[in-house]
Amino acid sequence: MSPFSRSLTFAPAATLAAVLAAQPALADAPPAGDVPPAGAAPAAAPAATAPAATPQAAMPATPSANVVVNLIRLLVKQKVLSAKQADALMAQAQAEAAEAKTAQASAPQAPPPPAAGTIRVPYVPEKVRQQIEDNVRQAVLQEVQDQNWAKPEAVPSWTKHVKVTGDLRLRNESDFYSANNVDEFVDFATFNSQGPIDINKDTNPTGFPFLNTRVDRPMRDSFRARLNVGLDITEGVFFDMRLASGQTNSPVSTTQLFGGAFSKNIIWLDQAYLQLGPIQGMTFTGGRMPDPFLHTDLLYDEDLNFDGFALAYANRPADARGFNYGATAGIFPLEYGDANFPTFNGTGPKTRDIVKWMEGGQVTANWNGSGWDAKAGIGYYDFVNVRGQLSSPCALVNGNKACDTDQSRPAFMQKGNTLFLIRNIIPDPASPTDYAQPQFAGLSFDYNVLNATAMLSFDAGGSYKIDLTADYVRNLAYDPASAFAKSPLGTPINNLRENATNLLVPSALQSGPTGFQTKLLFGHERPSEFGEWNIFAGYRYLEPDAVLDSFTDSDFHLGGTNAKGYFVGGAFGLFRNTNISARWMSANEVYGPPLAIDVLQVDLNTGF
Repeated sequence: MSPFSRSLTFAPAATLAAVLAAQPALADAPPAGDVPPAGAAPAAAPAATAPAATPQAAMPATPSANVVVNLIRLLVKQKVLSAKQADALMAQAQAEAAEAKTAQASAPQAPPPPAAGTIRVPYVPEKVRQQIEDNVRQAVLQEVQDQNWAKPEAVPSWTKHVKVTGDLRLRNESDFYSANNVDEFVDFATFNSQGPIDINKDTNPTGFPFLNTRVDRPMRDSFRARLNVGLDITEGVFFDMRLASGQTNSPVSTTQLFGGAFSKNIIWLDQAYLQLGPIQGMTFTGGRMPDPFLHTDLLYDEDLNFDGFALAYANRPADARGFNYGATAGIFPLEYGDANFPTFNGTGPKTRDIVKWMEGGQVTANWNGSGWDAKAGIGYYDFVNVRGQLSSPCALVNGNKACDTDQSRPAFMQKGNTLFLIRNIIPDPASPTDYAQPQFAGLSFDYNVLNATAMLSFDAGGSYKIDLTADYVRNLAYDPASAFAKSPLGTPINNLRENATNLLVPSALQSGPTGFQTKLLFGHERPSEFGEWNIFAGYRYLEPDAVLDSFTDSDFHLGGTNAKGYFVGGAFGLFRNTNISARWMSANEVYGPPLAIDVLQVDLNTGF
């Protein structure tokens, strides 16, 4: 055989051997008689001159079920392979098939199929999860843009920095007065706002303005509406403005009575302020701002807002014990005198400007524990130039219409503070015992108020809480001796009396400088979902000159100081951010003539 023929013979044989070794069919042993056993001795090599052994001798002619074996037989028959070569090829294929079986047996077995109802969650690495989230986000944003759900240019960028909030309160109120109350109780708020009023009944046929003290006022409906717009101008600069309803421009009430034959109601500018910071814990606020101090309505009504400037500090963050502290200080103008006072001719030269303001400061501390938290604050508030000033001798008989200290009277009052008549009127020479005496009333005392407030809250299981609140006030400027010296008629006035000349004269001083309030609440602090609720009860004692009656709570005892009594109430959630609440307040006077007033309020509150 030529070298060329030999290459044609062995090249296909080598190629076939490689292919056969890789076939899974060869893993099965061939039928008996098809191929000699792998361990059989090979046939002796034929002599060089002897003809090649026929394949039929080594490979029986019986057809095999194995396609590969049949193919080898065909190659031997066509003399492409010799019988010896076929035997060697089959032996090699069987050896490789055995190795494959062994490797397959040692390979890890697939886990059995899960039982019916079993859910398998494959572990996904954090990096892969993040990538999936990014892909989903990009896909959603792309779909939003493709579907024109929102166009960036359709919403101005400034709207992203605006927050609009508001609330509405519908109230039904009933006021009940004791039949034992005094009849002649002077309404000094009206006395000043509509004055001066002549205190001589002989020359004043109209008489004095009196408070209602005996006739009940049931089922009076009102509302309070407020709309607030806050704007983050830039980082560290915040602007806020709030509009509110209100019967008048009273600083302590935004309540508007229904009625008025469907006439339109007034909207007032309730807040408008600018806030800068915080910068290293410091925040500056200027304008008409929310009350920046910690206290209860014993000191200031919840509707009261402050005009002026405040600087607050708060340490951040709290230390490891859950303790942090802060401080707030501010100056707040209360009233500027009329620069043209006195206004009318014949009243003498212009007087100096009287500016009234409040200087306030407070330090606070907060503790946050496991299942409880506590707050405490100590504040001091100095009211400057609020005390009434006795005028120079004032000759109204000469046609003068004002006295030089008229502007020292309070711009706004409720009731309770001790007052005196501030005009030192010169008697009429023509009638020295019976002449007109138009008067204003001023405050008998200065007010430098010390306030201490403590609030403690406990978790009571679930979302329930127990809240305890205690508040104490004392007027450190209370000085009865100096108050006596201020009155031109001897002592401060508390109620109406007549003497032989039919004058409004003072009574003996009955007052005090202290007040306190306690309150216990159980339930949800602010019910804002259906089924949430709370109940509360408390007691208040507030002497006449403990605080300014202008700014304290306007509901208890129908406003002002010189009141003591209890209050109870509760609230129940109806819908999200909507609840109904009720409270009963029963109050009597601390000093002076009898004045007992009970108030029932039922409110429907909602907000956004």
